[in-house]
Amino acid sequence: MARIRDYKEEYRRRLAKAAATGLSRSQARGHPKRDEAYIKPPVPASEFDERLNRALRVLRATHNQTLAAKSQSISVKRFRRFLRENQLARWAGRRWELNDMRPREVLAISDGQRRFITVAGFEAASEVMQHRAAVRTFLDTNNISHLQPWEGWVVADTSGQVHQLETRPNVLYRLAAAGSEGFENVYRLIQ
Repeated sequence: MARIRDYKEEYRRRLAKAAATGLSRSQARGHPKRDEAYIKPPVPASEFDERLNRALRVLRATHNQTLAAKSQSISVKRFRRFLRENQLARWAGRRWELNDMRPREVLAISDGQRRFITVAGFEAASEVMQHRAAVRTFLDTNNISHLQPWEGWVVADTSGQVHQLETRPNVLYRLAAAGSEGFENVYRLIQ
């Protein structure tokens, strides 16, 4: 025979327990207000990591949170919570401003050699990868004009060390002759 639950009593106990620990009524109900913390610990991002990161890429392209979440079969509420807890984006008037400053490890061509550096955020990693694309285009076409926008360009890593991106043609030819790595080996999000 099924047990008959007393929902009113369960709810009263939940509110009393929360009040004893200093939590608000809305936190006890499981729906905290905007400035209040959740009772339950946040869901680790590793569980949904790949889908959430793909949704973040869609958000970056479309600036539409609903479309980004639905494209990866994630609830909009879960995606919004992921953005808020990891401080990856904020609503700025009429569109989402992304401020994804998670560290990324990228392979940069700097000071005559390839080296892995850890940069803060998507923008810095994107600059390094754009430089690598310009180097690849230069090596394919032998047209030095692809390197000219990158002359004197520097990227700072997370420790504050500055790396000047390589634009000398002979150094780039030497590095290309030494071998190259695939994309999987040159970009990694560090958790």
